[in-house]
Amino acid sequence: MQYTGSDCPVCSNKFGADDDIVVCPVCGTPHHRDCWRANGGCKNEDKHKDGFVWINPASGVALPDLKGPADADKNASGKLSEGNVKICPRCGEANAPFEPVCTRCGERLKANRKTIDDSMPDFNKRPFYGYGENPNPNNFSPYQNVYAADAKMLYGADTTIDGIPVSEVAEYVQKKSNKYVGDFLEMQEKKTKLKWNWSAAVFSVFWFFYRKMTAFGFAVIAILFSVNLMSSFVTFTVYEKYRPEVYEEYSEDLQELNDMISEVRSSGMQAFPDNYESVMLKILFSPIMLTTYIIQLGVYLLLAVISGFFGTYFYKKKVIKDINTLRKIAVDSMSYHIYIAQRGGISNANVLLPILCYMILNTISSYL
Repeated sequence: MQYTGSDCPVCSNKFGADDDIVVCPVCGTPHHRDCWRANGGCKNEDKHKDGFVWINPASGVALPDLKGPADADKNASGKLSEGNVKICPRCGEANAPFEPVCTRCGERLKANRKTIDDSMPDFNKRPFYGYGENPNPNNFSPYQNVYAADAKMLYGADTTIDGIPVSEVAEYVQKKSNKYVGDFLEMQEKKTKLKWNWSAAVFSVFWFFYRKMTAFGFAVIAILFSVNLMSSFVTFTVYEKYRPEVYEEYSEDLQELNDMISEVRSSGMQAFPDNYESVMLKILFSPIMLTTYIIQLGVYLLLAVISGFFGTYFYKKKVIKDINTLRKIAVDSMSYHIYIAQRGGISNANVLLPILCYMILNTISSYL
């Protein structure tokens, strides 16, 4: 481990090979996890405003096997001078000044005080080991983002979910990636499909569209629409057969209401008759309508509970399936990460789709 032998800034004890270490995402200072919690964060937090960056004493700020433009910044000993390197704030690795991200862990690097504009290499010429049939999840990419970096720090760069590195899963999930990656790992460890999700339970169909799970969203809409039609049909049929007096009273009230509406339209009246509201309320709160409401509410609550318990599982399956598909079709690292950004994440616009669908279906049902 790259921190073995270095001192923890809180307890001053040296890091061992098996120690649980947390690295400050701002300055790269390593801490024992318990020390980090006890201190309430980074020991060097007061230095962050001055641009402090922790340098691993064991690294010697040396970059192995650097060639090309970086050679111009090497000192007489063959190492990069401290003033002309970018120190990774996550792992402490010393990088050439032209590197956009750490060549060791993929963390995004801040611009060095001394920039060499004419030394920028062509990243398209970097070797790409493929995300095809035999992908290499450790392949270097200049397209690592903050979601991927956070997942590596929290869960480890070697941690995988169904064979996919957590960094790529987080890169796909984007918003709330730490929460969902943690949930996916917990489900994987416990070998369960159940994980309660309040967002999926409360917002149900809207949550599916928000997370770009359109197939599930349309399925929920289809179920709800079918239930609405069937509940009305079943309720009317049951009451007509077993409670004919209630059914006849409802039919009479409904006919009276329709007559009022027709009269207003034909005569050009500006207002409905005085008893219009009382007839409307009588219909809305009739035993037939209340029974229909209860059936529809029961089905909605059942779908909400199912979404709450299985929503995260459905989302996990979609994430893994999409990533595996993108790995096969991507021709290089750039296209792979572009595909992930496009396919994953959230969509605020998608939330409008169920509303539009309900409006269309309600219009259609009014003619049935």
